[in-house]
Amino acid sequence: MLVEHAVDLGEFVTELQSETDRGLPLVGAALIDEKLSKTLESFFVGGKSTKNLLFGANAPIGDLSSRVELCLSLGLIDQFEYQEIQIIRKIRNQFAHLRHGLTFDDEKIKGLCTSLKSPLPDGMPKERQTARFRLINAIVCIVLRLFYRPEWVAKEQRVPKQWVPDSTWYNTNDTPPPENAGFVGLVSKSL
Repeated sequence: MLVEHAVDLGEFVTELQSETDRGLPLVGAALIDEKLSKTLESFFVGGKSTKNLLFGANAPIGDLSSRVELCLSLGLIDQFEYQEIQIIRKIRNQFAHLRHGLTFDDEKIKGLCTSLKSPLPDGMPKERQTARFRLINAIVCIVLRLFYRPEWVAKEQRVPKQWVPDSTWYNTNDTPPPENAGFVGLVSKSL
């Protein structure tokens, strides 16, 4: 990782750690969502259609849920990344959709955080492996995995293809079709 990117990511992690219980999953999921959208943008044919799909007012793939599904379907993320992001997304949704009072002490939140599979630091004492720490750890692990994914995916960017070599009307009386060429035509009877 480039030094300036490592510094930026370090600052992000420091800010993430100081977030409120509600802010932590929202901010963490937002960075993951940004990485997925940039990955898709790097993969798709460039242009206005791609921008509309990802960022337009009614973007069909404008949210984390649809982006993670599409990234998996296109092979842009692996199964582990998909499962971790889905759990992070569920935690984010729990915090985002309740008015107030939800914390990492909630049993449902603890259960979701316990189901995260990102590796924990070696030798970390069990008592420090809190639900909040597990979520921060998973967010950082996923962000590290996705950090340069858009640049890697860009090497396989889609380009427009010409599927039909020629779509021109022919008068077969004047220009017969080439030998051994597939040809479909309409017959017109002269009166």
